Amino acid sequence: MNLRLGAFGRQESVSLVLLGTFVSGCFAIDTNAVFRDGNRIYLVQGIATVLALLLFELLTGAIRRRGGNALYALIGDARWKPVLAVPLSLALLLAAMQPMEQYLCAITQYVFVETKQTVICLYLLPCLTLLVLLGAETLARTARLMLPILLLSVLVTLALVAAQGRTYRLYPIPLSDPLAWFEQIAGATYRAFMPLLALLCIGDGTQTPNALKSAGRLGGLLGGGLAVAALFGLSITFSYAQLSGMPSAFYRMLVEVRAENPTLRLDRATFFLWMTGAILVSAFYLYAACVLFAQSFGVRDIRPLGMSVCALAVTLILVLYYDSETTQAVLKTLYRDAWLLALLPVPFLLIRTRKERVVCGVSS
Repeated sequence: MNLRLGAFGRQESVSLVLLGTFVSGCFAIDTNAVFRDGNRIYLVQGIATVLALLLFELLTGAIRRRGGNALYALIGDARWKPVLAVPLSLALLLAAMQPMEQYLCAITQYVFVETKQTVICLYLLPCLTLLVLLGAETLARTARLMLPILLLSVLVTLALVAAQGRTYRLYPIPLSDPLAWFEQIAGATYRAFMPLLALLCIGDGTQTPNALKSAGRLGGLLGGGLAVAALFGLSITFSYAQLSGMPSAFYRMLVEVRAENPTLRLDRATFFLWMTGAILVSAFYLYAACVLFAQSFGVRDIRPLGMSVCALAVTLILVLYYDSETTQAVLKTLYRDAWLLALLPVPFLLIRTRKERVVCGVSS
């Protein structure tokens, strides 16, 4: 099978997961839903990171018991493939769409304000397709090369924000609405779990089960911590009332920092650096979805599947971008309920593995 997995080390795997966790936690949020009644997303992100790592530990343990090194080892025979592989592949597709949708919103509203969305998508499509076709090794090594400068830009921005931020903007942190907490934690857990799920899909490229497990742990923990710090910085820069109606909030935070520091003229350069990271993460998710689907259904060459999935993702983003009641309702549903596609199959995977283990023990 031509899956274009290649082989990459622990540092590359950590870089992919760290970058994915940061981008998914910060650039895939719906500000209207997250900040509608308070600034609590940084607390939610911390809880979600812990839950995502727990799910990762359970899945890696189940994969090891099956004697494999990738998520495909848990899917198994034909009757389980549509129930498990298809929802997980769709979850990765939706996770890839969310940062790209925010990227399209930011670049058309703040950078190239007179450019149509279709033109931006024409540039976006070949970038995604090329990254997906080059495969896991290229994605992982690119993430490792890109991570240091991206981390530096984030840390410098957070340092400037900390000097200018005001803690009173954190108010209120409502505790009286359990349903809102559950919705936000479920959505944040889905976003934090997607890099770990994608790593499990391409686990054969990490070479050993120990390398897979340690890379997921370290990348998820560091990426989650960085996302919590970035979201806290955003929350002390603007009030929740401002954030609830603010598209591309992190770019606005960069502009706010520049306004207080006239000598700092790197807001757009930093913005494009972050968005390049978002495109790389989206390509990572799309590639992982293709690998999972190909391994589950016996697709021997990933390249036609990769081109089709990239075209589908960009087309859906373009359709959902237009401001109509139907498309906006669909977009809100995708943000709110995408966690069901990713988290509901996990118990079935674990229960199935447990039953097979019991049967094997009885047989022996």
